[in-house]
Amino acid sequence: MLSKLLRVFALLGSVMLSDCALAKELNIVTTSFPQYDFVNHIVKNKAKVIMLLKPGAQAHSFEPTPKDIISIQNSDLFVYNGGENDEWIEKLIENSNKHIQHFSFVSSVNLREEETKEGMQSEEEDENEHDHHHDSDEEVEYDEHVWTSPKNDIIILNKLCRKIVSLDPDNAQFYMANAAEYIKEFVELDKKFTKISNMSKNKLLIFADRFPLLYFVKDYNLDYYAAFKGCSSENEVSAATLKFLIDKTIQNNIKVIFKIELSSDQIANTVARQTKAKVYTFNTGHNVTVEQLKNDVSVASLFESNINYLIEALN
Repeated sequence: MLSKLLRVFALLGSVMLSDCALAKELNIVTTSFPQYDFVNHIVKNKAKVIMLLKPGAQAHSFEPTPKDIISIQNSDLFVYNGGENDEWIEKLIENSNKHIQHFSFVSSVNLREEETKEGMQSEEEDENEHDHHHDSDEEVEYDEHVWTSPKNDIIILNKLCRKIVSLDPDNAQFYMANAAEYIKEFVELDKKFTKISNMSKNKLLIFADRFPLLYFVKDYNLDYYAAFKGCSSENEVSAATLKFLIDKTIQNNIKVIFKIELSSDQIANTVARQTKAKVYTFNTGHNVTVEQLKNDVSVASLFESNINYLIEALN
């Protein structure tokens, strides 16, 4: 009888421990796809992960709902990109009456100063900006698209993993093994992109679209011309910018014009018609479609899909 009771207590104890373990499951909130993807590859089934940005939506136009704010405040970890478009997040973290554990991509790597390339259409200032006083000590603006270079992704994944481990040390080995596995994919991508660049005669890319790939081109010694900056809200190209892209395409005998994912191909097609170049989509990992999310597309697989197009563009 005693042995039966002990077995019952042992069984109840294991159930209680299991319930406790489930209760301690990390609740992680992420802003957009790169953050969601990196966290998911590290935690797999050991945490609940949600993405605030809807699949197919433009990241730069995202505005949080009251429900999103509550989700962030109730999370065990909030993972976001950081930068100009995430200024609301810094204010939320600063003003919250609850300490929000957070991790920012842009705080994890060395930043590059945003640049306006020759021929690039400058974004129109809104009326409010004209009312502000700008002096010579104006703060430098940094490009926030840090995840677009595999070299940065290796660093970010390592640091993100350490952050998650600090919140759930019991699963440290699991998280570290998963992170290492995903990091290998970016190490291989880094090797491939380096080899492509080193072996290519041409180093120039033409983007008839926004250009969120500053870290990518700088890390792989490439040059570029583009219609707009990476965070530009413009979608109407000026005649001068369009002519510039057409002229550069012809002058440099460029055979491929790029646009980025979830973006109109109107400008790229216009340039292509005048130059007989092909139009391809260069995946930056900003966001994915509903179908891609269901099919477990990853940032690494999206970058892999660029390789053949890149080879064609540089040769």
